Amino acid sequence: MKQLFILSILSISLLVVSCKSKGAEESSSEAGTAAGTPSGVAYQVDVPRSDLKWIAFKPTGSVQGIIPITGGNIYVDGDMITGGSVELNMSALQVQGMDAGMKEDLESHLKGTIAGKEDDFFNVGKFPTATFKVIGATKLENDPLGTHLINGELIMKGITKPVSFKAVVDLSSGVAMKATAEPFMIDRTQWDVKFMSKTFFDNLKDDFVNDQVRIELTIGAVKPAQ
Repeated sequence: MKQLFILSILSISLLVVSCKSKGAEESSSEAGTAAGTPSGVAYQVDVPRSDLKWIAFKPTGSVQGIIPITGGNIYVDGDMITGGSVELNMSALQVQGMDAGMKEDLESHLKGTIAGKEDDFFNVGKFPTATFKVIGATKLENDPLGTHLINGELIMKGITKPVSFKAVVDLSSGVAMKATAEPFMIDRTQWDVKFMSKTFFDNLKDDFVNDQVRIELTIGAVKPAQ
């Protein structure tokens, strides 16, 4: 009887261990699927049909320009965007709507190519590129501002922060995609761009630059040839 009791206890223990191990394996498998490659087809970013415009604000007006999009891919599964990434060339940042001399000076300051002012803005010598990583999307119903809510992360100056925006996504052709974002705002200070920010510097009076920067983004992408 004693031996039978001991064997029963051992059998139950082995069963519990087996169930736990199986559960851990299933959890690991589910996590691996969630963290793996997004579902669908990887559409290649069509650089000529893609652009990012920025507008910065200060009390005396605004300054605008572009950051070139250089490539990337967008995963499309049916009528959904499931992931991807868009590459930005910070070294080629441009200011628009200024006289040549002022334009060149401001571009140099923004890029951080002026000695002693490298970290005022983007320090492209150290951080020449930025990436918008698409985490996924949610379909919107009867929303005048977009067909999808795009969720992602902006990686800039080595800092990763979440960014979401509404966009009108057109997948009607079956071979090309276009996503036009509703203009949205980001807080530049989250990526350690603090120059002339009232949040971090006192006594600026009206000589400050708003933390919020307006972004206008269009992404075109094409399905790879079969």
